[in-house]
Amino acid sequence: MKSNLINRRKHSESGVALLIAIFVLMLVSVIAISLIVASGGESALAGNYRSSTSAYLAGAAGLEEARGRLLSSNSDYFNTTIANFIPAGPLLLGQVRYIVNPAAGEPAGAALLGTYPDTEYANEFGAPPIPANVQYIPSVSTVNSGGKTYYGPLFKWVRITPATENSIQTDVNGGGFDITTPLYYDGAHLPQPSLIVPPLLGLAPNPPPTAKQAYEITALAILPNGAQKTVQYVVSAKTFNLSFPSALTLSGKNIAFSGPNSNVYFANGTDGSGNPPAVPGCVPNPATSLPAIGVTEPQGGTGNKASVIAGIPRPDHFSGGGLATPSVSDTITLTSALQTPQSLNTLVQDISKVATVITPPSGTAYASDLPAMDVNNPATVVVNGNLDLSSTVGYGLLVVTGNFLYNGNTGWKGVILVVGDGTTTFTGLGGGNQEFDGAIFVASIKDSAGNLLSQLGNVGFSISGGGGNGVYYNSCWINRSQPTLTYQVLSFRELF
Repeated sequence: MKSNLINRRKHSESGVALLIAIFVLMLVSVIAISLIVASGGESALAGNYRSSTSAYLAGAAGLEEARGRLLSSNSDYFNTTIANFIPAGPLLLGQVRYIVNPAAGEPAGAALLGTYPDTEYANEFGAPPIPANVQYIPSVSTVNSGGKTYYGPLFKWVRITPATENSIQTDVNGGGFDITTPLYYDGAHLPQPSLIVPPLLGLAPNPPPTAKQAYEITALAILPNGAQKTVQYVVSAKTFNLSFPSALTLSGKNIAFSGPNSNVYFANGTDGSGNPPAVPGCVPNPATSLPAIGVTEPQGGTGNKASVIAGIPRPDHFSGGGLATPSVSDTITLTSALQTPQSLNTLVQDISKVATVITPPSGTAYASDLPAMDVNNPATVVVNGNLDLSSTVGYGLLVVTGNFLYNGNTGWKGVILVVGDGTTTFTGLGGGNQEFDGAIFVASIKDSAGNLLSQLGNVGFSISGGGGNGVYYNSCWINRSQPTLTYQVLSFRELF
């Protein structure tokens, strides 16, 4: 009886192990399938991430190519390849510039935009661009060498346009998204540097001289697997941002001044009071009126001011700043870059890094040692030593680390910094009808042995002979003369 019960129990338990084994096998299978699915999902996510990142980096490379080629110091500067590709004045609304970067077998120029259309432009500016206002330039990321073509980052095109409130979707002044006025970036704007909507002079923007136009740079990148990114910068030029308290500034321990007796020589601190060529996109503001001559008094008192006034034969020819003639002030304020021998020496070194020409320290340089320059192509020149400028008109930023001499029909449009050694002198022999428009600054920062002084040394200024060659403050030429150091990125965004 007991044996039968045991047999029946064993018979009823038979197959349990099989069920457990099947269950365990199913569980392991589910886990394995889950791991496979998860692994595949992670691989897909990783692949998508790689594609997205690659497209992003390709687009960013396009933005950086455009930003770099805006600089005139760049060997691939836009205007070296196509004259006036980026205008000397503002880039006007409706003017569009494209860098095109076709892959092997793809069309170049405007045809590339047919394959990869710029659908974003109409959203930003209200309508497609007019073809006559569009220019194209090839990318420098594709290189041909040794009969082979090497392709760079896979962006398709980069577009450069003026930035507006609507195009960058930023309400700068609380008045809504303006679509008709280009934006400017003003580094001197108060209470803090910012984008501004400039006032209009007629229908044209009339920004302050310290403001630089904001460019919108947009890039489209598309990879062979179809991944794509559209990215965008807003950039603006960054300069030394030099400013001056007077048309002619003499800063030193002792100042010797001998002014001209010419009936046609004038010095005027009112902005735009001279007759220089116009700076494209800039209008001087006559409401800005500074002293004709500004001097410092490091020893206290009014000795330098008195010395200058005593050396002016025609007091009524020196005006500006709301002062009685002769317009001479010793209450000026210098920016930090112009205050000490150390800061001026640093400024000279920084300017030398971006100079068009640096003359060797060989005594005296002449006009023939200077580069070609004109209204649309101002130069940055550093003269190591003295400069004798005869019957020459220059444009740009001029630094002389010795003494400055001119004679005849000589003038300069921009900024002249004479920061020499010993007693630094600015000497003119007159005899011409040209003029100096912008600002002139004279100081001594080294002794006669070339050692940096602890405080600014003695300065001499002497003009003799007939003729004009006067000095006129001009904010437009002060800012036009300063080289662009970089195009600073004001904002970045991914559009899609």
